[in-house]
Amino acid sequence: MLKKIYFALALSLAVASLTIPSVAQSKDSMSGKMSKKSKMDMMNAMSNEDKAAMFDKMSDSDKMSATKMAGHDMTKMPSSERMSMTEKMSAEDKAAAFDKMPMDKRMAMMDKMHKDKDMMMKKDKM
Repeated sequence: MLKKIYFALALSLAVASLTIPSVAQSKDSMSGKMSKKSKMDMMNAMSNEDKAAMFDKMSDSDKMSATKMAGHDMTKMPSSERMSMTEKMSAEDKAAAFDKMPMDKRMAMMDKMHKDKDMMMKKDKM
């Protein structure tokens, strides 16, 4: 009888040790975190239109610093002229400005985009 109890206990521990890591991995993948490598791969695979869309989602101060890094200094322009100029920029110019952004800002935008995408998928399932 004691052997049967030990065998059942050992079997349940073996099953638990196999299922816990898979549950933990699925929880990590559901949390919305992307690895740096996957973010870099995603950024490298983005088209100019995708980068331009990301540029359009940036705040005005980030747009100003990105265009300044890309060689278009608009700091001395009035805000209305600056807004109209960024609206008139081509997708290639916007993509180039997005590429000139510091890596940490681009990574943060990729995280935000990934989280928004996950939220949309969850909303669609409901």
